[in-house]
Amino acid sequence: MEKHEKVRQNLINAARKIFVRFGFEKTTMNEIALEARKGKSSLYYYFASKEEVFQAVVEYEAGIIVEKLKTAVNNSETLIDKARNFILVRFAEIQKLGNLYNALRDDFLNHLEFIKKARVQYDMMELNFIKALLNDGKQQRIFDINDIDTIAETFQMTLKAVELPLLIDYESEVFETRLNSLVDIFFYGILTRNDE
Repeated sequence: MEKHEKVRQNLINAARKIFVRFGFEKTTMNEIALEARKGKSSLYYYFASKEEVFQAVVEYEAGIIVEKLKTAVNNSETLIDKARNFILVRFAEIQKLGNLYNALRDDFLNHLEFIKKARVQYDMMELNFIKALLNDGKQQRIFDINDIDTIAETFQMTLKAVELPLLIDYESEVFETRLNSLVDIFFYGILTRNDE
């Protein structure tokens, strides 16, 4: 990694800690520079404003979650395991990556144009993951789906609807049980079949 890129990454890592600690509004460029053990002028060499630093942080964290999701899905054998691991990793990473989560959910940040863009990009990335899973299931004749787009959007809305309640209990033993139940209900339903 080139020296300038190392310094920039060090500043992003420092900013991640400070933004999580104080939030976007209360964080100052001075606090970020102090955390990075750099002068404020060094910070301004790489970033013109606090908004620009936050944008770099959000983009970096989004990159982390995309890579972890790809790994989780690619390392799963069955489609249901892919879906289950997608959801487990999604919630685990969102819980860890506080800046990304706050950027995607905080109405206070609505005035920042890059936040709107980040939300759209993240939602599209997530929707494409879900569509790919459903399409694979349809191709393999595991899922009987006519409208993949609608089902994928419904699945994504379901994930967003349960996000807050699940993340509140993230450290509890019931977290994974609840996520597994969500996957089971979504893919298997709650009806029983009588083949008699």
